[in-house]
Amino acid sequence: MRQVSDHGSDLWARLLSCRQKYRLTCQFRILKPTSKTLLLSLVYLYVACTQGQKDEQKAWVLATTAILTEYNHEQHDILEGVDRTEDNITKHKMLLNYWWGIDSREDLFFLLEWLEQIGHRKRFDEMGQYMNTLSREEFNRMLRGLNKDDRSSWETVMEHWSALGPKSLVGWDYCRYIHLCRRGYLLGYVSKNEAWSLIMPKARLLQATFDSWKDLGENYLIGREFWSFERTEASGEFFHQAYEKMINDPASPWNTIPWGLNLE
Repeated sequence: MRQVSDHGSDLWARLLSCRQKYRLTCQFRILKPTSKTLLLSLVYLYVACTQGQKDEQKAWVLATTAILTEYNHEQHDILEGVDRTEDNITKHKMLLNYWWGIDSREDLFFLLEWLEQIGHRKRFDEMGQYMNTLSREEFNRMLRGLNKDDRSSWETVMEHWSALGPKSLVGWDYCRYIHLCRRGYLLGYVSKNEAWSLIMPKARLLQATFDSWKDLGENYLIGREFWSFERTEASGEFFHQAYEKMINDPASPWNTIPWGLNLE
C-alpha cells in the first residue's frame, strides 16, 4: 500500500507540473492519491492534458526541415518522412550511408554530436575571423589561388558572415540534425520517443535564434552554399524553388504553422 501511495504522489506531482507547464485550464479537485481508482483517473487525466499542444509542436518541428522534405518529395506531417516500407528502408539506408557514412546507431550519434558541438558553423566562423585580418587585396589574392569549391566557401563567408553574426550557420546545422533524427527513426536506429527527445531542444534553439521561417530558410540555403559549390551548382536551383514554395504557398507548413508557437 505504501508503494502505491508513493507512486500516486509522484504521478500527482507530475500532473500538477504538467498543468502549470502547459497552462492547462482543466479543473480538478485536490484529492489524496490513496486508491487505485484515483491513480487510474490521474493517469487518464495526465495523458489527456499532456496531449494538448503536442501535435502542433511536432508539426512545427517537422517544418524546420521543410526545404529538404519538399526537395525530396516527402511528407511534411510524419516523423519518418516516408512510409516505412521495405523498399524505402533499403533506399534510405543506402542514401544515409552515401551522404553521411551512417550505417548504425553509433554512426548516427557520432554525427549528431558533431552537428551539435561543431557542425559547419565552426569553420564558417573561423574563416570569417581570419578574413577580418586580411586587407581586401590580400583576400582577393588568396581567392585566386583556390579551387572552385574553396573559393565559393570563402565568397559565401565574405557575403554573409558579418551580417549573420551569432546566428552563424545554426539553421543549416540544426535543421540537418533534425533531419538525421527523422532518418534515424525511419531506419530503426532510434525509437520515436528518442527521436523527439533529441529533436525538441534543437527546435527550441532554432526558434530562439531566428525571427521567422523565412529567416531560418535563408540560413539553411546559405549553409548549403558554404558546404558545397558542386552540390549548389547541381541542385541549388531546386532547393531555392522548394524554399520559395514554402514561403509563397498558402498551404505550406510555413504558412499554416505560426513561427511563434509555444514549444515549451
